[in-house]
Amino acid sequence: MKKALPFLLITMMACNSQQNTDAQKQAIVNFLQEDAKGVKTDLKIEVSQIEIKDVVVADSISIWKERYQSEIEKAQNSIDNFRLNIDSAVEENESLDDSNIDNLAKIAANKSISEMNQRGLEKAQAALKEVEKQKSITLAKYEDKDENELLVKKAETTFSFFNPRLQTRQERTDDFVLSKDGSEVLAIIENGKVRYKRR
Repeated sequence: MKKALPFLLITMMACNSQQNTDAQKQAIVNFLQEDAKGVKTDLKIEVSQIEIKDVVVADSISIWKERYQSEIEKAQNSIDNFRLNIDSAVEENESLDDSNIDNLAKIAANKSISEMNQRGLEKAQAALKEVEKQKSITLAKYEDKDENELLVKKAETTFSFFNPRLQTRQERTDDFVLSKDGSEVLAIIENGKVRYKRR
């Protein structure tokens, strides 16, 4: 009996795990088959593969930092480009002889370019400030949390479905955000953007 007990426990855990996975697959199918108005369409969805991972506070912080870093770099590149264009126009104007009538049109054009780039620079600097502010606000939400605290589950799912418009089966892989217990789909991540559950 003592030898059978570990085997029995492992078998029970495996059965429970399979039931959870089946419930999560069904939740994903239900999520996909409901449109924005709450109308359900049978798309004949078949889930072929599902990998479920826990997302903890540390993971979320890492994701946010990476996303904000990308936005900060983009804004900084815009700032650098505007500054380069302004400097180039100013340098060219300084090198031109403004007593020469032929250079007056070029000087005026460079001033216009410089002013336009100055407005762009100010907008890019404001955008950078806003991104940095949002980063601080977002990360502040995690300050007093345990890095190992479970937030949600992520299900990388490969599935096929019947596309009624094309009248053919298609296959795709998407990430789904599930509740902590994995019983409810909260969102889908498509092309790096989160689309939340219809309410």
